[in-house]
Amino acid sequence: MVDVNIYPTLKDVDNLNEPNHSMVLYDNAKYGNLVKYRYLENGLKKGEHTICLTHDEVTLVEDEIASLGIDIDHFKRKNLLHIYQIENILERQDGLKSGYNDLLKTVTADSKPPYRVIGRTISDVSTQEGIQAELFIEHLFHSNFNKYQCSFLCTYDVNGIEKSKRPIWIAQLLQNHHNLIYATDPANAVTFDPDLLNTFQD
Repeated sequence: MVDVNIYPTLKDVDNLNEPNHSMVLYDNAKYGNLVKYRYLENGLKKGEHTICLTHDEVTLVEDEIASLGIDIDHFKRKNLLHIYQIENILERQDGLKSGYNDLLKTVTADSKPPYRVIGRTISDVSTQEGIQAELFIEHLFHSNFNKYQCSFLCTYDVNGIEKSKRPIWIAQLLQNHHNLIYATDPANAVTFDPDLLNTFQD
């Protein structure tokens, strides 16, 4: 387990105790993984069914989790850790909303609420089509958050977000999450409630 004195932002992750829809924005995979898997580990330790969404091979995610000292075999045996390589729902003929609803049903089929989920639905958000699809899903989920009985940490590599309108996309992502964790080097990492931005704008 990573020492919170080395990476203090993990204290903020530990304090996300209530059901929440949060996002981690990172500029280095190392720091992103520290936050993602701390969030995952906290759920597992609480006995929550914890679901990890990935577009990569499941074994790659297992190796990342294990490298941080998390006993994945133990939590798998307890049927608490579930890792899914998910489909590209942009290719669904029946539309994005239908694909998303089916995806949620699939990944929660072997779990019991309250769930804890980490990951992102759309793999490639470097195009306008991809980020707009992801924003549609984020808004759909966030506006119906209370019915899902879960906590969800959405994961974004800042450099992977479509660059021509990146500040706009990030601002819209903030509007559809309860918390932002900016995972960068320890001196600059920060966690805050996006609603505070509205306070400054008023």
